Amino acid sequence: MKNYAAIALVACVVFVTLASAPSHAQILVKADVPFEFSAGQGMLPAGNYAITQNGIQAAVTLSSGRRGVQIMLPQTIEFLDHQDATKLVFHRYGDQYFLAEIWSGLDGSVRKLNVNPQERQLAKSGISPQVAVVYGRKTISGD
Repeated sequence: MKNYAAIALVACVVFVTLASAPSHAQILVKADVPFEFSAGQGMLPAGNYAITQNGIQAAVTLSSGRRGVQIMLPQTIEFLDHQDATKLVFHRYGDQYFLAEIWSGLDGSVRKLNVNPQERQLAKSGISPQVAVVYGRKTISGD
C-alpha cells in the first residue's frame, strides 16, 4: 500500500511540474523546404515549416500546417559562439532527403538528429550522401 501511495505522489508532482511549465514553444527556424524529406521515422511533404522547441524539453517539432508534423529528439545539441546561421541540413541520396541538422541563429545552436534507419542502410551500401542546405529565417519567439 505504501508503494501505491509513493507512486501516486510522484505522479502528482510530475503532473504539477509539467502543468506549470511554459506552454508556448520557441520557434527555432522557419524555412521553405522545396522537396519531400524524411525526419525522424516519418516522411514529410515539401512546404513551409516552423521548427519549434518547448521551453523545458529538448524535443523539436516540425510542422507545416496540417500536412506534416513530426516530433524528434536530437541526438546532440551544441551551442557555438558566433553561430548565427539559420538553416536545415539534409543528407541527399539520389532523390531521397534526410533531415540531419537544425541550425538556429536565434540561440546559436546546432541540433544533430539521429540517423534514419533507411539512411543508415543507404550508407552501409557504400553510397555517399550529398549535402543539401535550406536556409531559413531567424525568428523571434512567437513570430
